[in-house]
Amino acid sequence: MTGNTGQDDKTGNVIIDTARLLLREGLVARTWGNLSQRSGDDRYLITPSGRGYETMTPEELVEVDFEGKWSGDLKPSGERGLHTEIYRELPEVQFIIHTHQPYASALSVSGAAVEIPAELAERIGSTTLPTAAYGLPSTGKLHKAVLATLRETGSRAILMQGHGAVLFGQDANELVDLAKEVEAACRTQFELMTGWKEKDGAARVRCFERDGFGLPPQIIHIFMRRDDAGAVVATDDPLFLQFSQTGLPAYLDDFSQLVGLKVGQTFGKTMIYGHKATYFLGADLDEAQAVATVARKNALAALVAKVTSSKPIGWLDGTIMHGVYKFKYSKLKD
Repeated sequence: MTGNTGQDDKTGNVIIDTARLLLREGLVARTWGNLSQRSGDDRYLITPSGRGYETMTPEELVEVDFEGKWSGDLKPSGERGLHTEIYRELPEVQFIIHTHQPYASALSVSGAAVEIPAELAERIGSTTLPTAAYGLPSTGKLHKAVLATLRETGSRAILMQGHGAVLFGQDANELVDLAKEVEAACRTQFELMTGWKEKDGAARVRCFERDGFGLPPQIIHIFMRRDDAGAVVATDDPLFLQFSQTGLPAYLDDFSQLVGLKVGQTFGKTMIYGHKATYFLGADLDEAQAVATVARKNALAALVAKVTSSKPIGWLDGTIMHGVYKFKYSKLKD
């Protein structure tokens, strides 16, 4: 059994090229999501845990077998069990992508199947876009829920409640196109359901670093109060501001990991509400922008939850995810 195989062949490059394409298309963010490609009857190459797609090399990909065995210095994605279940169930599948795309993730919080156009339904092999029941990331509960949904619907695109989407098939580029089509369909349903439509140019976004010049008073105040913050992203986006009084609970797993269970007017989190703006904090600009990206998805999910009466992530699950990310997962990227 090999792991971190030093692969510089076409397979490794396809995985990395696809990961970077998903990043550019906004279908994954930072290190969230994962990709794999079958490398044998009972094994596959998968992206490592906590590694950024921008700098990932073929040598960092990890080969895992269906018994979960691997070797090498890097740990494979925590969702490897999900990939194993799909490859084992469908021998014809050659490629899997797990995305955290915004509108699909937002719609997943209701746990209901999503109505989709007939052409997309034909492509995925299901009359609707199904949603698998909730399970903590990287757990057998989540993986079994996806497998059960796959067997029940035959769909090759499945939403995971409060988490994201998984798509599988023969060709990487075709799956990226499918993910984009799924996102477009989910955006249409989101707008019909919530009545919320993003308007180009409606929000201003500004980025600040601690050592920058001419910082506004509000940003100076944040840096004075938060020694751990190296950068701040500020926006007057009305999507966030509509939750400034009630607070924004965690409806998506990655929000609970990176931000916490709920955000109000407090200096204790990586997201802060001001009077007319929302601020996102990070050790550096990359992290602050990641917080902003994840928070926007969660705000979209909150609108869906409001319409569907969906509940936020539970205290125990959210606390576990936030702790694991803070003390373990985030250090892998560093």
